Amino acid sequence: MVSEKKALWVAFRPESPESVEAMREKFLVSYQAFRDMPGLFSKAWWSNSETGEWGAMYIFNSEEDLQEYLRSDRWLNKIPQKYGYKPEIVSVLDLGPILYKKAVVEGEGSWISEPEGES
Repeated sequence: MVSEKKALWVAFRPESPESVEAMREKFLVSYQAFRDMPGLFSKAWWSNSETGEWGAMYIFNSEEDLQEYLRSDRWLNKIPQKYGYKPEIVSVLDLGPILYKKAVVEGEGSWISEPEGES
């Protein structure tokens, strides 16, 4: 069953990549703004330390909410100004069922990782 929610997969491909730890600190600064954003169901930041790429997977409540975000000052100006380059839209996706095994309500300490030996 396809939901009304839409996902946005975004990548940043910087010329001079920063460490994963440095990127996590930058993400935390904007955590509250995204948590309080109307129309945003969830957001997960990701980083690939091997390639230096990083980005986010946004889930919006609707196509309209996603398109409103892409027209926003945050997307068009604030994000490129903050990081010094524009994010690349990799895909806009339809979603099926969404499973969350753990609710995250604070940015600090929210980098979920599995203990060694578990997967």
